[in-house]
Amino acid sequence: MVRAMMIRHPRKMAMLLAASLVLAAFGAFQHVRGSKPVDALTGATAVTVTARALPLDPGDPARHTVGALGYIAGWVLTADNAHFGGFSGLVARADGRLTAISDRGDWLDARLDLTAKTPLYDAVMRPFSAETRSLGKAALDAESVIAFGDGFLVAFEGRHRVMAVAPDGTAQPSALTANMDFAGMASNRGLEAITLVDGKLLALPEFGVDVEGRLHGWLGDAQASTPVYFKPPVNYSPTDAATMKNGDVLLLLRRYSPLDGVSAKLVRIRHADIMPGATLVGEELMHLEPPQSVDNMEGLDVIERKGQKPVIVLISDDNFRSSQRTLLLAFSLERL
Repeated sequence: MVRAMMIRHPRKMAMLLAASLVLAAFGAFQHVRGSKPVDALTGATAVTVTARALPLDPGDPARHTVGALGYIAGWVLTADNAHFGGFSGLVARADGRLTAISDRGDWLDARLDLTAKTPLYDAVMRPFSAETRSLGKAALDAESVIAFGDGFLVAFEGRHRVMAVAPDGTAQPSALTANMDFAGMASNRGLEAITLVDGKLLALPEFGVDVEGRLHGWLGDAQASTPVYFKPPVNYSPTDAATMKNGDVLLLLRRYSPLDGVSAKLVRIRHADIMPGATLVGEELMHLEPPQSVDNMEGLDVIERKGQKPVIVLISDDNFRSSQRTLLLAFSLERL
């Protein structure tokens, strides 16, 4: 039957053969990427996110508060894409858009609905930019992301820097860090928490306390930069920061080691305390530790809507390990 078609309709057969080759190539790409291509130019792919609901405390399902926070909902997230995971920074907007960045430099863009069974939908993953696809992890180890105009500021460790990312994906070093010297930081102990305070960039590293137990950070803009210090609780390190509308800064802290296990804290630093040369301490709002739902919490943002309590959204970095999870947790700030 095929032979007859080849003889009677050689042009049709050639077209079918060409189409089959295109479909085969498309199928191979789909198998490698793990999901349907969306944009061949940027490398963006659609992602189907699945979610398993988590109680705040599996041993006490009726518990819905921790410190000054009320538990809204939480999930273990998985997706049909090998690049999904490793999320170290988070932007959650009041209009329902969510952006996260991984420590491999991949972006996750999605719609967020905290009332839904699956909180993320219309999700897409994409490389950091077309220009950086060939760079390795040392160049793309993103640790914090914040909204900046129509784009973002992204802090990287390994090659310590803060990049300003435009809406079209192009990136360049941020002018806000022109007077900040990151040369003394070890490769895996770089900037973990950045946020804007009165137009200045507050930048804090993960490790490297001095003899007084303080981390050396920076507060500056394109004209000048001054030191600022943060004194973390013993064995805890900053992993992300977010600024509230009143100027207060929320700082996410993490303890993670094979021996000590994993836990997280959230502290609030009052706006009035943030000034050049200050040693910041902060007020503890939350402490999460097993058996409560917690993992390697690294991403933080706050959503504030008029007439409603602030909503704090956290995401964990699973380090692409089967022993860890990508958690998305949401809380309301009950005590302002």
